[in-house]
Formats: sequence, C-alpha cells, structure tokens
Amino acid sequence: MAQADSAPPLTFREQAVVALISAGHGVTHYLHSIVLVVSPLIKEKFNLSYTELGLFFTIYSAGSFLSAITGGPFADLTGRRQLLQVLSIAILSLAVMFLGFANEYAVLLVLGVLIAFSNQLWHPAAIPYLATRFHAHRGYVMSIHGMGSNIGDVLVPLLVPAMLTGNYMIIQLESMSWRNVMIINTLPGLFILPPLIIRAVRERTENGNETSLNLRHYISGIIEQGKNKTVLGIGLIAGLRTTAQSGSRNFLPVYLVDQFNWSLTQAGIALLLLNLGGSVAAVPAGIVSDRCGRRKVMLVAIASATIFILMLPLLQDEFLIVIGICLVGFSIYATRPVLISWMMDNVESEFRGTATSLMFATQSAFSIPNMAITGVIADIYGIAAIFYWFAIMLLVANAVVFFLPKDNP
Repeated sequence: MAQADSAPPLTFREQAVVALISAGHGVTHYLHSIVLVVSPLIKEKFNLSYTELGLFFTIYSAGSFLSAITGGPFADLTGRRQLLQVLSIAILSLAVMFLGFANEYAVLLVLGVLIAFSNQLWHPAAIPYLATRFHAHRGYVMSIHGMGSNIGDVLVPLLVPAMLTGNYMIIQLESMSWRNVMIINTLPGLFILPPLIIRAVRERTENGNETSLNLRHYISGIIEQGKNKTVLGIGLIAGLRTTAQSGSRNFLPVYLVDQFNWSLTQAGIALLLLNLGGSVAAVPAGIVSDRCGRRKVMLVAIASATIFILMLPLLQDEFLIVIGICLVGFSIYATRPVLISWMMDNVESEFRGTATSLMFATQSAFSIPNMAITGVIADIYGIAAIFYWFAIMLLVANAVVFFLPKDNP
C-alpha cells in the first residue's frame, strides 16, 4: 500500500481531476436512479402489469451485469479508460432523453438495457484510472469518488418527483410533462461531457497512448490474479456487504411504512439520511485507511454496521429510528471506498479494470437472489426479521476480513 504519510499532498490541478471524475460518477448515479424513482410512473405510462415491470427490471439488471463482465476486460485490453468514461456519460444521457419519447414496451426494454449498461461502464473505466494515477492517496480519492455517487443518489428523490408533481415542499409550481422532465434531467450529463472530453484529449496528447495489453498476456495475468486469495476474499466481502446494503436500502421504506405507518415522503427522507450518513463517513474512512490500513478499517466498520443493523428493529421511537438509520448508513456505506482501494492495492495496474468488473459482477450475482430470499423471510417471520438476515451476512463478511492477510499502511 502507498505511504500516505510521506506522499506529497495533491496539487490543485490533481484535486480538480479528482473532483471532475467524482462529479461524473455522481451524474451517472443521478441519471440511472431516475428510472428507479419513477418506476411507478413507468408502470402507469406503459400500462404494465407487475410481471412486465418485473421483466423490465430483470433486463435492466442484465444490462448492468453484462457491462460488469465486459467493460473491465475491454478497458484493460485497450487502455482507453478515459474514452469509456466519455462514452458512459454520453450513452446514459441520450438513453434517458429518449426515455421521454418512448411509447412502446420494447423500446422501454432497450433503453433500460442501455441505461444500466452505460451506468455500470463508468466503474471499470474511472476507478482503475484514479487508483493508478493517485496511488499514494488511493483511499481518499476513492472516498471522494464514492461521495459523488451518494450525492447523485440523494438528489434524484428530491428533484425528479418535484418536477413531475410541481410540489417542491416549500413552494408549489406548475408540474412538468414526463417528456420535459426526462429532457431536463439529461442536462447534467451534457454539461459534464465537454470537460471530460477536454481532459481526455489533453492527457492523451501529453502522455501518449494509454497502456494496453495483448490477449495472451492478459489471459495469463488474469489466471495469476485468480490465484490470489486476498483478491478472491475481497470479492466475497464485496458481495456480502453490498447484498446487506442494497437489501437494507430496498426494504427500509417498506419496513417504515408497514411497521410505523410512515408516509412515503417520510420513508423517502429516511433513504436520503441513509445515503447522507454514508457520504459523511466515506472521506474520513478513506483517509484513515490510507494511514492505518484497509483491513483494520474494514473490521471496525463492518462490526459497527452489524451492531447498528441488529439494533434497528428494536427501536420504536421515531427519533431513535432516524438516528439508527444514520448510523447504519454511516458505517456500511463507509466501507465501499475502502474495499475498492483494498482490491486496487492487490491487483496489478493493467488488470484493475477487470478486477473492478469482478467486484461489481459479484455484487450483482449476490444481490439478485437475495431480494427473493429476503421477501420470503419477511413473509414467514415478519419484516423486522430481515435485518437479522442482513446482520448474518455482515458477520460472515467480517469473518472473511479477519482471516485475510494483514496489510501494511
């Protein structure tokens, strides 16, 4: 791991590059989250049954998985990471814009694949680029990059429903049409594309061709990386942690509405607090991991998240529930940049795109069946029991962390 204490601080120009790519990450999350937030309106607009809506989300997830398993190898073999960042934003922006003009179910499915695919494409392009260029401050840089995604996730439920209904909480304005909302919300992507293109052209001119690999060297390298127990262990931890995180996020609104009769607006604010808690914790966790080691931070953070999730179904007072939600977000979301940095520490630079894809593909593979399992647990034992299920996943994840080799800061 890089010596963060002895490394010089990032220059203003380097900080600007980190900020730009992190903002791009935020835009990708903002654009793809629009589909999730407006899913009830998609069902109404296209007159879909629950089966057809479920098929849409299945194909949507398939697009994300396809990108996860192809984007990393393409980035590593070609070395064109900055080009992929530009393509990710461009395709995503156009797909969301065309969503406003779609009238056929088949077109909706195609656009869903494009949105999910292009959103996922960002990760194997941007994460290895940042991890390699700013290796001495990897934890810090990954945390800023992750904070961008949290901000994007937070803004969508605040802005998009308000545009569609005209209710901005403190003021009532005229509502916008579905088409106009989709068009307007592509503006963040269109605004950030020019600086991304300029930076990519400038760095390509200054540094020459980006490093690429021939296929034989790539395959042999991947086989060697696959023998690394630390890499495999981190992938397993990522799958377990993300499954607990996504399960908590997806079922938390239902839990609050069914158990405590919260309104949908209150449940939405709870999700906002979950993301905000992670945003607050991500940067300190990344900096501490640069100085003290990834493994130590992961042990403390996952253990804390386990305790907080176990406590959540025991809380009955609204204020304490809000505090508990913030603490869950604070602990479980803080591990994301640390985990990514840990993976980047243990993989050679030319294979980091594939390693990133492996992490996200593993997360998808774990999360897809878990949604069905969680629903069965809620039906049989009550919805509060799902938090014990998530806690078990985190306990297993922490056991894997414990048995991985110690890393040196």
